[in-house]
Amino acid sequence: VAIIMSAETPDRARKGRAPPSAPSEGDGSATKKSRAASEKAPEAEVTFALPGFNEIGGGVVRDRSGHVAFDESVARVSALIPKFLKATPQYHYELLSQAFGCRAELKLENLQMFGDIYARNSLGVILGNYFNQKDSIGHGVSEVLGLVIVLDPSQSALHLALDGIVLTALHVKLKAVIYVAPGEMSVLHCTQLHSCHDKGAKVIFHKGDNASCYERAKQHAVDMHLIYIDQRFTPQFSLLGAATVAQEMIAQSPDCGTIVIPLRLFGVGWSYISGISLLMKKLKPDVKIIVVQMNEDLLRANEGLEYERHSLFPDLLEIGWMALVTEQADLRLVFDSIDAQNVGKIKTADLQAMLVNMGADSKRFVAEHLPTTTSVTEFIRIVSRQRTDLIAEGVKIPILADLYSALSLESLIQTKLVDELVKVTEDQAALAFIRCLEYTHTLTNGKGAVALAALWSGMITPKKDEKLIVMIMGGFVDVIDFQNILDYGLGLTGQSFDMQLDLPDNTTALSKVLQVIASHKVSVYDISVDRNVEEMRQYHVRTIIQCRSKNFEQQKQVAETLKAQGITCDITTTPSPYDAKRVAEAMTAVPSTTPIESASSSSSSSSSASNDHPAPRKMSDVNVHTIRQAFARIRGNLSVTPIYLSQVYSKISGCKLYLMLENIQKVGSFKIRGSSNMVLKTVESSATKPKGLIAASAGNHAQGVALVSAKVGLPCTIVCPEYAPETKLQWTRMYGAEVIKKGNSLEEAGKYAEQLCEQRKWMMVRPYNDVDVIEGQGTMGLEIYESIPDVDTVVVNVGGGGMIAGIALYLKAVNPNIRIVGVQSQNVAPLADFKQTHELRYIEPAALTLADGTNVKRPGGVHTNILQDYVDEYVTVSENEIASTIVHLMTNSRTISEGAGCLGLAALLHRKIAVRKDEKVCVVICGGNIDMSTLRQVYEYGLRALGRCFTIHITTWDYPGNLSKIIALAARAELTVREIRHIRGGGDINWNEVTLSIAFYSHSFNHQVFFLNLLVEDALFPEVVGRDYIKDHESVYQAFDKAVESKRIALANTAKERRDVFIAQYREQQQASASTVL
Repeated sequence: VAIIMSAETPDRARKGRAPPSAPSEGDGSATKKSRAASEKAPEAEVTFALPGFNEIGGGVVRDRSGHVAFDESVARVSALIPKFLKATPQYHYELLSQAFGCRAELKLENLQMFGDIYARNSLGVILGNYFNQKDSIGHGVSEVLGLVIVLDPSQSALHLALDGIVLTALHVKLKAVIYVAPGEMSVLHCTQLHSCHDKGAKVIFHKGDNASCYERAKQHAVDMHLIYIDQRFTPQFSLLGAATVAQEMIAQSPDCGTIVIPLRLFGVGWSYISGISLLMKKLKPDVKIIVVQMNEDLLRANEGLEYERHSLFPDLLEIGWMALVTEQADLRLVFDSIDAQNVGKIKTADLQAMLVNMGADSKRFVAEHLPTTTSVTEFIRIVSRQRTDLIAEGVKIPILADLYSALSLESLIQTKLVDELVKVTEDQAALAFIRCLEYTHTLTNGKGAVALAALWSGMITPKKDEKLIVMIMGGFVDVIDFQNILDYGLGLTGQSFDMQLDLPDNTTALSKVLQVIASHKVSVYDISVDRNVEEMRQYHVRTIIQCRSKNFEQQKQVAETLKAQGITCDITTTPSPYDAKRVAEAMTAVPSTTPIESASSSSSSSSSASNDHPAPRKMSDVNVHTIRQAFARIRGNLSVTPIYLSQVYSKISGCKLYLMLENIQKVGSFKIRGSSNMVLKTVESSATKPKGLIAASAGNHAQGVALVSAKVGLPCTIVCPEYAPETKLQWTRMYGAEVIKKGNSLEEAGKYAEQLCEQRKWMMVRPYNDVDVIEGQGTMGLEIYESIPDVDTVVVNVGGGGMIAGIALYLKAVNPNIRIVGVQSQNVAPLADFKQTHELRYIEPAALTLADGTNVKRPGGVHTNILQDYVDEYVTVSENEIASTIVHLMTNSRTISEGAGCLGLAALLHRKIAVRKDEKVCVVICGGNIDMSTLRQVYEYGLRALGRCFTIHITTWDYPGNLSKIIALAARAELTVREIRHIRGGGDINWNEVTLSIAFYSHSFNHQVFFLNLLVEDALFPEVVGRDYIKDHESVYQAFDKAVESKRIALANTAKERRDVFIAQYREQQQASASTVL
């Protein structure tokens, strides 16, 4: 079997051709374009031998010679991707293009269903087996009800992908039946079965031998017209699934010149590297394929052992994505389920009990023997090690050995399917992780952004004006790992640093330092004082101040100001153990910048101009037709916004909930729509262009106006309030706009902008109080209706009201029954009573909120009547509800939202909006421009809400050994100590008592409760700090509360018994004493 590759010279690929199979009739569903491409004879033909396909029938398409038509096989699978998974976004980023000196597009595979490309692999396996059995199944792919698969302990290497295949099938509404052959069930087998069974798979423990298990499974599939998954062909069909991402790249950018692919661990990443390379070199031989890998992962001897080595990016052998299919595939939660007695340890008997509960015969299906009781960390290590061993075994299986050899990384490079392998450091990857958050507003596991790291660090230098596609992958990251990478990455980007000072032991010196820090707009995160430093001068103290800054320049200014005042300080920009040399390597200069592309001539044309000053428009001029015209006008400035049904949030909110991810739109928010429509419409309808553009904004609108002004070639000035996030202003400046900070509110900034506009005779682009702007925002309503024609409710965040007015105008016009709900922050909610009183609620001018983008004290204007008549209700959410939703959304959608962007989702998650089970609700996530320092601060709270972090206060005797006892109990619960503080001399404790404040990282709420119960058993009664802010905290800590109550009763009874014994003994002594006297 061979793939025909076209090339300029024969040495482009390895020569030789394997014996062809008998030709089989193709499915016929491959695109004509792919067939034409495969049949076109190049001038120089060479072959790349692709073994392992001889026994596959209709699972692949073959050409007339019987060779595998790889491109057509991929096209057939790719055509079904939108039905089952997602065609992931591929966006052009102006600022990245400017930085790299080319046209940079990012393929956001981290937004794939379940957050990774491995969902494509699994779907490829399902569809490949379907096409292989299409005739016997007798149904179209849409009519197939499910699949049957075998888990055979004696052939474990073949079943490594079983759980991924089954979980993917279940998530796309296919049924799954797992036949289990008898034998010893490893910890990995037990984990796979548990995850699938918990998600809804039917597990059948076969009563016969291993051979009859396969026969029965195949017969079951035939009888029920189901797909039988022949796992001998899993690698081959995985190739087809992974290659569909290349098919999408070509469709979206047929003239791409280079593709940069991140490689995490080749043992599990070979399929997508090979699949993408094979298809690209088949259809686009001149495309350059660059693979990027971290230095640490190039050590092949350590492949698969990254969980055991110190790393910022533990990837758990790429199995993390399955936790996004079902939380019970998260290995920590699998452990909790096996640990039925909640003791923080599992034994062989626990594994056996789990198998028996699923229906296994304990004599025929024996759980692997665990030598000792196993903790959660040891459990994860065992599962990871077993997967690593199976990967190694799979390479040696006869039917697959030749395939793995042909598609090894060395072979791909030798045959020029991969043109270049680039190495990056861990620090460069950490920097790219932060840049990915900032530029794309999406989440990766760190390694998924290494392709971006190679560009950012200058390891790859694109040609000028070359179209380059960078893949971003790996949307799943453990929440604790995320915090570690974020903390470290912020140090690399100059947004975090520590100051060490030797100060006089008085408050005057410290106050002086803090005043300098504040004068440079640097925030203080923490201060610690040490009086026990040996080399310290007399009456001085060692003071360490942790700070949050905007960049390295700000840090330098603080140090220079202190030095000028006679205060010497040492600044540390990165946490130990990483040194300055590694930081310097990570911060390699990026390529020179290029200007932002101009808008197309059709957008900026002024041929239709009728006069210089067209008549002012009214809201009555906006209708369905004009909004459609606006969409046609601005679509060249927009990215395609994903709108999809979220099964996670549907389950939580109790309705069919759709997310509209406007937070990954151009400039990170919906604001590009209104500003584009206003500016382009003005340019179209006026004989002369405006002299320049001025806008008042807290950040999002500013970026939209700045980008549009750059595209139409106009100067731009943005006036923002003092509290505007620096990140938003930084991007605004990068688009070429002038930024002026003025006023303590958006209203004050707006007044100054009006003055500038009058002075300069420029055009004012208002953020919401303008008919053209509102018309542009209304295009969101058009997209919602086209994606969900039967939508019942749309939930929209409200600041000035322009977005909700535009959306409501369109949706109410096409269907008056659609409910429109507006959401505001409780801190700034002028519309809270608007429907009832027809008046705005007074908001203090100094009021602030995490949702800074909606911090508008007086919304409305030309659209006030829309806010009254078209919006059905307004609700509010608290600051903590906003904070927890930011973290929750990041974890589940792999996208970053600012506070103002997720108000609607917060309202649904916290039951502020009544919904029905069958109601279709669309919530707009309207912005993702959040400061990384703010995200870190918010994340602290989010960890508590997710059960991954908590703090306790314990008051106990101030004796040696008490703290040691508490930490020993924490070790039993697999907790990690974050911080310990001793509080002595408080007014509510005795002189010989101490209150211990201890912060822990935990695996889950279950581990927290287990630890708390251990403390209670030792008669220590901890207080969980902030537990009232945790959703459903009464049920979460119910077992702990009962344990406290029981222990207090037991102690009271014990005390009563001791008192009764004492009284009885005392009375006996008294009586004895009286008898002696007598």
